[in-house]
Amino acid sequence: MKTNKISDVDFIAKYEEELSYRELSLHFGIAIPTVQLYVKRLNLQKREIIDEIDKVRFTKMWNSGCSLSKIGRKFGLCGTTISRIARKLGLKERKLTRPSKQVMDAIVSEPHQEVPKPSIVNKPEAKTNNKLNKSIFIVPTLKQLEKQKLQAEIAKAEREYRVYKRECGYTARKNEIEKLGD
Repeated sequence: MKTNKISDVDFIAKYEEELSYRELSLHFGIAIPTVQLYVKRLNLQKREIIDEIDKVRFTKMWNSGCSLSKIGRKFGLCGTTISRIARKLGLKERKLTRPSKQVMDAIVSEPHQEVPKPSIVNKPEAKTNNKLNKSIFIVPTLKQLEKQKLQAEIAKAEREYRVYKRECGYTARKNEIEKLGD
């Protein structure tokens, strides 16, 4: 079993000094997701990112119509976190704009790929014949669709296995601690 290189006492002491996740990761030489795992494993109170951001600037950017990714880049957060913060601040909910929705509908409704047809440069009729420069659509075969489905099932099984493995490690460690306490 892999041992922790950081003692829980040291981590809790630094966490209580109100260091940010980024500062904790730099101090201990670990990644930010590892800091989040420590916080969860030690049942420490999660920090709210809302308290750390400039709410006035955030609200101005949100109301001016800046995209989630643009706001995220300004604050160093992902788009999902930006939308969660906006919801907690009570800002108006956003809808997909018309062009974005049309593009998404087109992507979902057309499961084929566009492949440009090669044009013949050496022959003079290639320049005059417009049919050679048009695109064709290739519809996926049943075998390709089955392969995609199988890949999705494999990815799902791998995710479930990682979660199971993580939970088993957590419960095993918890049981060891309980045995040592008795």
